[in-house]
Amino acid sequence: MGRINEFLSRRKKFEPEGHVVSGRLAEFRLMKLTRAVAKDALVLEGIRIPDPDEGGRREIDMVIATKNEILFVEQKHWSGSFTITEEGRFFQKRKNGGTLLHKDIVAWTFRKGELLCDLHERRTGVKAPSSKVVLVFSNKNLEWDPLPEGTPAEAYDELGFVEMVENMEKGAPDELLKETLLGFGTWDTIHLNGGKTLHGDILEYPFAKEDCTITHTGLMGLITGPKSSLSTGQVVKDQSGPFVSVVGEDGARLIPFATIAKIEFSNPKREWG
Repeated sequence: MGRINEFLSRRKKFEPEGHVVSGRLAEFRLMKLTRAVAKDALVLEGIRIPDPDEGGRREIDMVIATKNEILFVEQKHWSGSFTITEEGRFFQKRKNGGTLLHKDIVAWTFRKGELLCDLHERRTGVKAPSSKVVLVFSNKNLEWDPLPEGTPAEAYDELGFVEMVENMEKGAPDELLKETLLGFGTWDTIHLNGGKTLHGDILEYPFAKEDCTITHTGLMGLITGPKSSLSTGQVVKDQSGPFVSVVGEDGARLIPFATIAKIEFSNPKREWG
């Protein structure tokens, strides 16, 4: 690639989609509010549980573990309204007139919680504390009714959820459960120039895997040669970069350092994660 193209690749902006930004901000806000009232409870975000039956890993939006209980939390930032079908699926009517038929998110979240509890028992020989599924509908513009009687889950808006956590017993989980939970990985995150964020697994990386920010040469790069400088000390002058399996995409692809502003790696997972 010539010098001009190398320069232009570092100036290209990848704008985030509006609904993705609002959803991610809602997740960040809920996590921050929850941790503010959690006291000794362990609160984790986006942990990924191995699925021995179907392969791959299943993500749980939030896990709150205490001495006597585990909450498996699924957050939705939907707008419009929804109803629940006889099969337990969530039928959403969006503000723009569109509709979406979601899976049974109660059963799906319950299954992910079961995977976690079963893994903990196999690893330690000790049963996990009692657990429950909690749904959080964080968008104030969503109209919804209480879950049908007999649904094996609780549902709250953002304020109601935070109040519930504030009022629950929040003794620290035992060390075995804490060790199990902290042994699961999360997603690797790549922030592109312009603000778009990609989540996935970085399969190949040319340097030691350390979080970093990346700065790119400006107009002077046309004279001195375009380059990308990583905060971990490396300098990249070509289109090399991490090889990434991105959530929602088939296969994996190379993402040049020239297009990246920041990289955050998953927390290190243990052998069971």
